[in-house]
Amino acid sequence: MKASKQNFTSKSYKVFLCVLSIVCVVILSNSVYAQKKEAAEKKVPDKLLAGKIYTIELTAQGGKKVADPEKDELSFKSDKFTSNLMKTNEQFMAAPYTAAIDSSNTESKVITFEVESKNSGDEILKWTGTVTGEEIEGTAVWTSKKGKIKKEYKFTGTLKGKKKK
Repeated sequence: MKASKQNFTSKSYKVFLCVLSIVCVVILSNSVYAQKKEAAEKKVPDKLLAGKIYTIELTAQGGKKVADPEKDELSFKSDKFTSNLMKTNEQFMAAPYTAAIDSSNTESKVITFEVESKNSGDEILKWTGTVTGEEIEGTAVWTSKKGKIKKEYKFTGTLKGKKKK
């Protein structure tokens, strides 16, 4: 009887080791797959707008009186977007941006971009825009810490050093 009990225990132990090995392989393979996926999703440095500066006219929208446009410069440097006017006047700091080529437009190369910048009061200024050739246009929406829209802007401009047509 002892021999058969020992044989059974030995078989159980082998099955346990086999199951444990399979579980380890599955866990490790999922972990490696997740790491590869994370590496693929990591943001690669922008080559579409990197190093470019645009001179724009920023115009507040809404209100009863039409606002006069304000001159500003938008820069895309070191993978960060900066609005000189908003940085100086409202303390919205440089922030990372995303840029992509709009493949739906086959006539010319159109680049879309988005950025969310915060100021010291945790307010957000969300910029969305398009660049076609040397022209830039878009909107900026300033929201409070609680998510209420404070101001909305439209902007148009050109690559710095180029004349607007």
